[in-house]
Amino acid sequence: MNIKRSKLLYCAVFSILLFSQVSLFAQKGPKDKFDFPPLHKIHIPKIHKAVLSNGMEILFVEDHKFPTIDIRAMIKTGSIYDPADKIGLAGITGEVMRTGGSKDISGDKLDQLLESLGATVETGVSQNSGFAYISLLKNDIDKGLEILAGLLINPAFPEDKIKLAKIEAKSSISRRNDDVGMIANREFNKLIYGANHQYARVPEYSSIDAITKNDIKVFYKKYFHPNNVIVAAWGDFDWKVLKGKIEKYFGNWNKIPVKLPSKPAVNYKFNYSVNYIDKPDVNQSNILLGHIGGLKNNPDYPALLIMNQILSFERMFKKIRTDEGLAYTVYGNYGADYDHPGVFSCGCQTKCKTTVKALKLMLNELNKIQESPVTDAELKKAKDMYLNGFVFNFDSKSKIVSRLLLYDYYGYPENFNTSVKIGVEKVTKEDVQRVAKKYLQPDKIRILVVGNKKEFDEPLSVLGKVNTIDITIPAPEETAPKATNESIAKGKKLFEAVIAATGGLEKISKISNMSSSITIKMNTPMGEQSAEGSILMVYPDKLKADIQTSMGRITMLMSGDKGKMIVQGRGEMPMQPAQLKTHKESILRDPVYFLAKAANVGIQYIGTKDVEGKKCEDILVTIGSFSMHLLIDPATNLPAAEIYTQIGQQGPEKVQDLFYDYKAIDGIFLPMRTVSTTLKDGKKASESIVKEIKFNVKTDLNIFNF
Repeated sequence: MNIKRSKLLYCAVFSILLFSQVSLFAQKGPKDKFDFPPLHKIHIPKIHKAVLSNGMEILFVEDHKFPTIDIRAMIKTGSIYDPADKIGLAGITGEVMRTGGSKDISGDKLDQLLESLGATVETGVSQNSGFAYISLLKNDIDKGLEILAGLLINPAFPEDKIKLAKIEAKSSISRRNDDVGMIANREFNKLIYGANHQYARVPEYSSIDAITKNDIKVFYKKYFHPNNVIVAAWGDFDWKVLKGKIEKYFGNWNKIPVKLPSKPAVNYKFNYSVNYIDKPDVNQSNILLGHIGGLKNNPDYPALLIMNQILSFERMFKKIRTDEGLAYTVYGNYGADYDHPGVFSCGCQTKCKTTVKALKLMLNELNKIQESPVTDAELKKAKDMYLNGFVFNFDSKSKIVSRLLLYDYYGYPENFNTSVKIGVEKVTKEDVQRVAKKYLQPDKIRILVVGNKKEFDEPLSVLGKVNTIDITIPAPEETAPKATNESIAKGKKLFEAVIAATGGLEKISKISNMSSSITIKMNTPMGEQSAEGSILMVYPDKLKADIQTSMGRITMLMSGDKGKMIVQGRGEMPMQPAQLKTHKESILRDPVYFLAKAANVGIQYIGTKDVEGKKCEDILVTIGSFSMHLLIDPATNLPAAEIYTQIGQQGPEKVQDLFYDYKAIDGIFLPMRTVSTTLKDGKKASESIVKEIKFNVKTDLNIFNF
């Protein structure tokens, strides 16, 4: 039988390693007055500009303090141009451009060369731009330019590096719900822009799987041309000499007309909503509320910066953290981007038991900033904080040049930063209240809470109708030939043969639960680890597992969509959604369960497949949204193996469970040994040996009431 004992232990061990609790302690802050001296004069370095014959723009800033040179290129592209069914394409293109090397030098050899030079080379593509960067000693500039030109003009994009990048991308997807703050920010972006909008969408397993080498080459050829690139260089050089060297290595890069797609439109409609994401494993809530923001070139941008400073870090911070002691972190941001509206948001982290209280205080302060005049002290402190931090925009040539590169990229004036500073200096109390009334809409705010609603001080519904957001990571869909009447009929006939060989539907359908004692051997990075335990499955959706490991005793309880773990020496903790999914599917894969549900199981004949030198019949079994391949031994009509997809530490992985040593238990034939193998690398992952099985044992179902 497909008794996934090893999977249960595997998930339990990793739950212990990954589980952590964060406690927030409110702290009283100082109420001292701070007086800031006038700013020192800021010196802007001289900037030289050039345009190569192929259209490549270059900014030069000489800095002779250190014998180094840094060069950064920005490419007009971005993940906003990813096809809807291949989200992640831009990111993988940018990554493999570096890891795969060029046609002249492989990525691995490039790593060795850079190490010998003490140099750094990076490439990538973010949401709104692509980049390439190199930093090295000035004596190595020719070699550095040769490397950079090779990566930008003749990237290799080898298949092995593409495969590795896709594995890493899927691994990142599998972990994206581990951090509550990341969940809140990601899902709040979706609330503002729309879940499928280019400024909020995220890669899925299916979109990463769909990406091919040809897709990468097509994406590269569409955007990577010299007339679509802006370069900034700073360091120990004579700019005219460096210009000549860049011309030498990049001059043969042919100019090709580039027609960029239009930037995605943001059609935001103001409306009030309360949204919730259930995270039963946390003891604090992450709260975000806000709506659409604006653009940096808005004439009111300086006043909005000061308004946000007073609202978020003066009023909300003082009220929620200092006065009420409800949170350690309170923050806010009037988001403004260069080419599209940003996001205005205020947030805090508070104990679950003070969630609604903190929310109400935040909403109250949001209304007050429009109604209560700003004081002289508030205005002075907010402006002083901004103006005295302004100097840090110029404390390195890197910051100065990178910012100028950014302004050039988005078509902003070189003195934009200074113009914002001058604007901030002119902001009045009346300006702050004016922009608060003009741009903030507290009655049409969107609220997001990530936390454990069972611990809330009041139900979120006191704030309005609650929309629950599902953050389940979609699993890759099973690809199979189109079902025909013939394949369905043949599949059902084989399935009926498995039922008969196992013991018959009459016997199987009378089993309400199954208890077993097992020995598990797992291959881990520390070598093979063994454990003893017992598993109780109560069909269709309850499970209890007691496992004794070298780390101590672990008890797992699952009932439907709820689950918890009790770890010796660590106490009780909720199961993560991914763990629950794994355990629920372990029941679905159990023949005692799915054979009994014959009438409700989807069956399709696929063909034959070799299993340890034996040709077995392959049928696709579908139970709800879950699918697996059942491989049937033609000599016995018993399952020889199951193949299915599960979410591992590096994303989805195909697993094959091989069944051995069948034995009749009360007239029902079940395997006493199961060996699990990860098909990606063919390595044995675990082995479970069943020592005893009992059916329909007396069970106190109250243990599942939690």
